[in-house]
Amino acid sequence: MIRAQEQYSMSEVDRKRNALVSSAAVAAISLFVLSILGSAGVALAAEIPEDAEIPDQGEFWSLKIYMVFNGSDAESIEWDFGDGTPVSTEWNPVHTYAAPGDYIVTQTVYNSYNGGSSATAYYLLHVMGNPYVEVIQPAGAPAIDKIYADVHTAAVQPEDPVWEGHQFLGWYADEELTAPFDWSQGLEAPVSVYASWSDVAPGVTEHTLTIRGTDGTIVDAIMVQDGEAVVMPAAPEGKTVTYYIDSDRTIEFDWTAPLTSDVTIYQTVSDIETVPVDDGIVIGGTDLILIAGIIMFGIAAIASRSPGVTVVVLILIAIAALGILDVVELPELIEGFEGVRL
Repeated sequence: MIRAQEQYSMSEVDRKRNALVSSAAVAAISLFVLSILGSAGVALAAEIPEDAEIPDQGEFWSLKIYMVFNGSDAESIEWDFGDGTPVSTEWNPVHTYAAPGDYIVTQTVYNSYNGGSSATAYYLLHVMGNPYVEVIQPAGAPAIDKIYADVHTAAVQPEDPVWEGHQFLGWYADEELTAPFDWSQGLEAPVSVYASWSDVAPGVTEHTLTIRGTDGTIVDAIMVQDGEAVVMPAAPEGKTVTYYIDSDRTIEFDWTAPLTSDVTIYQTVSDIETVPVDDGIVIGGTDLILIAGIIMFGIAAIASRSPGVTVVVLILIAIAALGILDVVELPELIEGFEGVRL
């Protein structure tokens, strides 16, 4: 955006004319993509002076453009889009080009003050068309056409390609084939997707077990010979993984069943539930003191050589032990001995 930086002393007529020229200079153009219809060369608006300043607005992946006038003091405006279509007199017109190409847009503003005046500005637009996904195949693989989409819209994922003597393993966002490509992302510009393949030995038929995560992306692709079962991958530490044959995750996959065709399964990952561990009998400090006291009392009773006292002490020791170990309730057991004479 260009703005007048200096102020001069001028007549009212010159002031109006200068304001009008500044109005044309500060017009802004914004773009976004809608569709694509081929290619085009440079299209020029009519009667552009050789010494005209034509700022380059850069590349835009779009066919539909929004033009915004941000000036002032203009009473009317004309937009020539440089493609041979009728001139627009709207202040903020929306224009759709028929094909990608380079276009020079001419904007002219008018003011009738003191006999009238006008000012013109030019803008070079590189209209690129719709963004697309370009499929990169290894040498010898069949070519796949570009997949176009509207701006901010995801491209439609194609069917898995077929290449004789090879097995398709999936779509990847990087050339190293480490990051699965996200087909749900909205496109702002062209992107590349890389097809991954494996060789199949002559006379040996292989199948692919594709594992998809909860977000639908491919987590793993396991190759197995026809008629053999697949070994279940090890679950991450602290996690448990369940595999299903349907995307609704209602029927579990049988890892013992042999594969006779390509299969896609769906996994869910959850934390392993911990089960409380029984640490056994815990005796507190008070219990230890009680036990020690009873044992000492028992030793003293035995030393006294009194059979009656010894029997009573042994019974008390047994009752105390059972109570401490939570085998019986001491009050209930003691209550059963009320009135018993030794």
